[in-house]
Amino acid sequence: MLTVRRVPASHHLRPIVSGFTERRGHFREMSLLRPLPARPEQILEIYLAECYQVKRTDGGFGPSPDAAVVGPMTEPRVELGFAGEIETFTIHFQPTGLARLFGISMHTLADDAASVSDVLGGSGRKLVDDVRRSRVFAQRVEIAETWTRQLLADARAITVIDHVASLLAVEHGSHTVRTLARQADLSPRQLQRRFLDQVGVAPKLYARLCRIAGVIRARNAAPSRTMTDLAHDFGYADQAHLTREFRALSGRNPVDFFLAASAVPETETPSSVRFVQAPRFTRL
Repeated sequence: MLTVRRVPASHHLRPIVSGFTERRGHFREMSLLRPLPARPEQILEIYLAECYQVKRTDGGFGPSPDAAVVGPMTEPRVELGFAGEIETFTIHFQPTGLARLFGISMHTLADDAASVSDVLGGSGRKLVDDVRRSRVFAQRVEIAETWTRQLLADARAITVIDHVASLLAVEHGSHTVRTLARQADLSPRQLQRRFLDQVGVAPKLYARLCRIAGVIRARNAAPSRTMTDLAHDFGYADQAHLTREFRALSGRNPVDFFLAASAVPETETPSSVRFVQAPRFTRL
């Protein structure tokens, strides 16, 4: 079992960072693997004890980097294994947060978990070292927020792509690309090109990722909910449509996915606070 703590980012940082998570657990042996579905998130994850063991669909198997920048995942490429002492600290970025802070062309990070040093250089390595020197979650959050605040001075200004991506994240992908392009005063081709650069994936795929992520969060929050109920709430045509999409983006049907995920359960600590996925921008 993994014990999880979550806190939201400070209000003035939320256009860049949504929040922070700590996971702790102890596993005597690695007997179970947790499937990792395609997902829209961009994170920076620091391993403070043992690294996750990563099993790839191409047959590769080995430890994750000890500190990784992870871009959006467009397909179910890996399963995660846990062995020994697990302790992680994760920064959850907004859809364009990394691009705004570092000018990264995010399509280079899609479907990748790269070393923090390779992607963010000395600034990222200093953050990792400072976080590792602390043993208290609240202090680690303060260190990460100070780091983010220092970078904000040179961050690029908010653009229409930030608004579009955040709207898709908040509303679980419930907008068409054509509608978003029209509201943003861009052609669909222009929207796609800029979205790929700043978010890492095409807007239509990003909408699909946000929607399935919303389904997974809703089902985890209320395990008794049926797939029919979730299909209706998240705008799928019917349960069969949701099941097809679930299989495409998680590699399993919903029943098998949630059964495999529950083999490594997570328990939220009483002090945890649910953080928002994205800030509430005004509609375009």
